Amino acid sequence: MTHPGTSAQAKPLPLSHHPQLFLDDHLIACAENLTRELQPPVKHPANPLIIREHPWEQHNLQVYGTVLHEAALGKFRCWYLARGHGQMEADTPEGPLTAKYLQCYAESSDGIRWAKPMVGHGKYGGLDRHNIVIPGGHGFCVLPTPNDPDPQKRYRGLGGKIVGFSPDGIEWSTQPFSAAGKNDTSSCVIRWNSRYLAYVRNQENDPTWPGVMRAVALSTSEDFVQWTPKRTFFTTDSRDGYPWTQPYGMAVTPYGDQLIGIIWMIHLDQTPGNNRLGDLDMQLMVSRDGTSWHRVAERAVFLGPTPGSWDEGGVFPSTTLVVKDDRVHVYYTGRSARHGVQGGATGIGLATLPAERFVALRPAGAGGGGIIETPLLRFPGEDLLVNAEIEPGNLQVELYDGSGRVRRGCEGNQSQLTPHDALRYRVWWQADGKRRSLGEATGGRPAALRFILRGGALYAFQVAAGSDAVGREERSPRNG
Repeated sequence: MTHPGTSAQAKPLPLSHHPQLFLDDHLIACAENLTRELQPPVKHPANPLIIREHPWEQHNLQVYGTVLHEAALGKFRCWYLARGHGQMEADTPEGPLTAKYLQCYAESSDGIRWAKPMVGHGKYGGLDRHNIVIPGGHGFCVLPTPNDPDPQKRYRGLGGKIVGFSPDGIEWSTQPFSAAGKNDTSSCVIRWNSRYLAYVRNQENDPTWPGVMRAVALSTSEDFVQWTPKRTFFTTDSRDGYPWTQPYGMAVTPYGDQLIGIIWMIHLDQTPGNNRLGDLDMQLMVSRDGTSWHRVAERAVFLGPTPGSWDEGGVFPSTTLVVKDDRVHVYYTGRSARHGVQGGATGIGLATLPAERFVALRPAGAGGGGIIETPLLRFPGEDLLVNAEIEPGNLQVELYDGSGRVRRGCEGNQSQLTPHDALRYRVWWQADGKRRSLGEATGGRPAALRFILRGGALYAFQVAAGSDAVGREERSPRNG
């Protein structure tokens, strides 16, 4: 095995204070005898949490929209798509609108029990009281921008053929969004590296296929007004089962230094002429720039339908993962009927997993342990934390310098792990009667990490600013 410092590395990679997940190989210089296992979230026993109740929801209710937790307000907020058997009558800046797709609003103090406040304007079927906040919004994604100097733009949104601005997420002004063209799925918009990125539907032409071929495209903007024409960046391939497996849409969440994408797939029945009847499930993707994406864990299913349950017909996600109290909340739509089958019930459910634990690195096979080595790194803080599920002695950590030599006093048998919180351990090195932190061991100089795992699972590592506990905000996804 090649040690980290022996390869020709131009300069150390800088780290942030964010958790470093092993979804891709960006921080893996060498790995031996390890497997990367996807960790599916666990569905909540009370699912579905949001169900059809009102006349404007009777045809459909699904999270073609966004769920957020806003700490300043102390509540979860949900913008979801509904459709009844009537139409919405509302005035817009473009004139009177008669809409059949309706973006509605719900909120919750705990993310489990949801209320639908009647905050909408206009009439639906003669009714004045409703929770419709964006008539005509189809798959509308809400993006908080709380630091915007314009108080009327503290929220932005995009979906279907409109973009919008709002001071509070309730009152919206909208304008046409022409860059996406036909865009009849759930859109997703994020802020990343000083740009807005909108992930939308595209249709590809395949002369061998009887109809449009689904794909995911990207449109970008500097100001949220002018958008580049969408360009396809993801289609399925023969390994997925093309053309019978196609991407239906994509949800993207900034998570530390990475973007985590949930791509949901439709697996069509292989019947000649069929481009509609099939099953829906989800997979994970990862990116660091928003344009180049990689599949995670050999395309394993992240979340799928449960046979015999309310969501047995298919599942697909909201636009955003929510991280609160060290748990990742995955809100999703469940269907009792398969895609392409009329009727059936729809609702919004929840599945969760511990923070950062999307993928586990485990020793492969029954004999021996596994090793993972990072490139040469420049550390931004004093303390090294590891998110791991291990028994005592199952994980050792070594430090290597730029020449590939282990640093004196930083051998694996001198490393110690002490509990930091319910998910993480702090790493120390004990030598010459002294216990040293990462900062003390490196003296501010670049080094490479070598993790020696003899059992259990390693999920992530993180360099914290100091010896005190890392704040929750540091462990949460960044806003871009």
